[in-house]
Amino acid sequence: MAACAKGNGVSDHWVDAGPFRAQLRFLMASGGLTVDDVAAIAGISARLADRLLPGRDGRPLRRISPDTARRLIQISDQHVQALRRIMVPAASARLQLHRLHRAGLEGPAIAERVRAAVPELVELASGADTCSLLLTVRLTAAARAEDSSRYRNRLGLLAIEDAA
Repeated sequence: MAACAKGNGVSDHWVDAGPFRAQLRFLMASGGLTVDDVAAIAGISARLADRLLPGRDGRPLRRISPDTARRLIQISDQHVQALRRIMVPAASARLQLHRLHRAGLEGPAIAERVRAAVPELVELASGADTCSLLLTVRLTAAARAEDSSRYRNRLGLLAIEDAA
């Protein structure tokens, strides 16, 4: 069994990924969520969650860290189904919406990306007091993905400049 870094009371052994791959698929199906949505809810990287589904090079990941496993298993189907009904303060969602705007995305593109109606985003930007937890999760996931994409693009440009 492969060992991972010890620290902070976390087990030093990786765990079988199969049950947690199934949990990820179950949560996506029960809440109508994307892999990025579930990753944001669980507090794991979208890249890791994405690799957990199809695996690397078409081969499923065999093991994941105990921390990732714990984060995924702590989410219930009732939790993901309630995301649409739970209303939260809109400040965090508004901040993520502004991050997406600063990244150059326009309202319709953001609405399509987060599967929300443009008027809902306009209301949020205009100062709505509350919004659904699902909208906050989706905006957070989209902003993280955009940041990650811009970071990878910058690394690619640096590599091109270094090669020149």
